[in-house]
Amino acid sequence: MIRPSRRRALGLIGAFAALPAAAQTFPSRPIKLVVPHAPGGNSDTFGRILAQKLTERIGQQVVVENRPGAGGTVGSALVAKAAPDGYTLVVADNGTHAIAPTLYGAKLAYDVYKDFTPIMLAATFPTVIMIHPSVPAENAQAFAALAKSQPGKLTYSSAGTGNGSHLTVELFRAAAGGLDMVHVPYKGGAPAVQALLAGEVQLTAVSANTALPQIQAGKVRALGVASSKRSPALPDVPTFAESGIAFEGDSWLAIMGPPGIPADVAARLNQEIAATLREPETQERLAKLGLIVIASPQSGLTDLLQRDVPKWGKAVKDSGAVAE
Repeated sequence: MIRPSRRRALGLIGAFAALPAAAQTFPSRPIKLVVPHAPGGNSDTFGRILAQKLTERIGQQVVVENRPGAGGTVGSALVAKAAPDGYTLVVADNGTHAIAPTLYGAKLAYDVYKDFTPIMLAATFPTVIMIHPSVPAENAQAFAALAKSQPGKLTYSSAGTGNGSHLTVELFRAAAGGLDMVHVPYKGGAPAVQALLAGEVQLTAVSANTALPQIQAGKVRALGVASSKRSPALPDVPTFAESGIAFEGDSWLAIMGPPGIPADVAARLNQEIAATLREPETQERLAKLGLIVIASPQSGLTDLLQRDVPKWGKAVKDSGAVAE
């Protein structure tokens, strides 16, 4: 009789033996994980947590390399041209792969469909639209009515023209019936939030983890979450769909590699990264950032791009944003 522990071990050996040769030997050296943004943001923190935990799991070093520039497109372009062996990956996001195609147009150095191997949709983080407490509106519908009664009078801040915060408000404006508001772009999310706290603008959009302390302190009022579901971090804040203004503006993080990674290696990466992200400790650490682990199959990321590129592209066109 085979003991249960030995039976499990034999099962793992059998499953491993059934893998193609490339997946059996992969990875045999360190993996580079490119974060196409500066240190400190959601993608960087996520990348470092994933790198640490994945290193522990696979027994090979996963090294984070920050390559910021042009809204994340510089680092993404480098990965698109890397060797297709699975040893160079990028933390992609909706900015680099859903907004950039329209924002940069012909200047974009890669094709988001052809120049990458999708590994997985890793996580999402809800975006919250919030207003200054002085604004006489208790909910999204009331704010929409106020904006319609004062065309061109209300202002909103963003982390920059064409940034996800800017375009999320554009989605809201369109869904609410074409609100006439004035966009005030800033150089980064922090000054955009400070402008709202100071009452210089009436509205802004930020990630849930950034919004949470300001909402708890009573310094801002949340109108809604731009997501299909309420945020675990803000369970009392309704989605915009619940308020009768249906749209989704979630941000997301994904793992991609260069085009042509062997199918078995890509599948192995998906398997190991998914297992890493589903570890309780990893989920707990990411939850503190407001990230919701998805860990999709490869097809889930492909499907997301098919939906999100047109959606964000329309928002870019409607806003008139162009890359600087």
